Amino acid sequence: MSQSKNEILQVLSPSEIIEVNLLPELQEIADLMARTCEYFFKGYGPMGENAPFKGFLLEGPPGTGKTEVVKQVAIRLDRILQNVSYMMIDGASIAAPKWGEAETKLRGVFRKSFELEKEKSNAKLVILFDDIESLMISRGVDLAKEWHYSINSILFHELDAMNPYHTIVCATTNRADLVDEAIKTRLYPIKVPDVPIEKLIGVVDELIDMSKIKDDDKTYITEVIINRLKELERPTIREARQITVIECIKNGVWSV
Repeated sequence: MSQSKNEILQVLSPSEIIEVNLLPELQEIADLMARTCEYFFKGYGPMGENAPFKGFLLEGPPGTGKTEVVKQVAIRLDRILQNVSYMMIDGASIAAPKWGEAETKLRGVFRKSFELEKEKSNAKLVILFDDIESLMISRGVDLAKEWHYSINSILFHELDAMNPYHTIVCATTNRADLVDEAIKTRLYPIKVPDVPIEKLIGVVDELIDMSKIKDDDKTYITEVIINRLKELERPTIREARQITVIECIKNGVWSV
């Protein structure tokens, strides 16, 4: 089923996003991003729309919490400034088979930021391009097609014209090698690390504690989940949560 333009350009209040506790490694990244965004949103940054800073590019394996970091940054900024909106764009949702359609969608994303600014002069917007490599493939990569060049050109132009006093772009990727170098020069790169299994156990414990299950069941199910995580070569936050859900249901601890 195809998405409508309105679905693609849905703007949310950060109050609609679920607030979660980030792991320390991710919280450190979120703190840096939030402080930088606040600095520019308050108009302290140099040169306005000509500022060399336009946003962040989060690089890391799937399931390491890149998207969640951006969401929590938006929540924090809105709590401080009380005028921040959030828009998440899945790179694949922009791609379209008809010539010119993807370009129109992409221009619409940035047009939305101007519309918000006109509606309210102090409005701020955080735009997240999730999995940007599905949209902005490097021009030197064999996978790149003609429409990728057109999309790249539009995004470069829109980013260059964007004023970080009002709008900041964040992007995530698990294939930094596919992302065009010109994007990397416009967005500050941050590498999101793999999470050590010791920290993933904390994610499991948090979910189990929220489940309010019996102590005996808690001890058993936690051990089962940890053993499954240890079987994986590079377990992620997403996998820790998924395995917790699977094992809690399979072993009947989430039942009455």
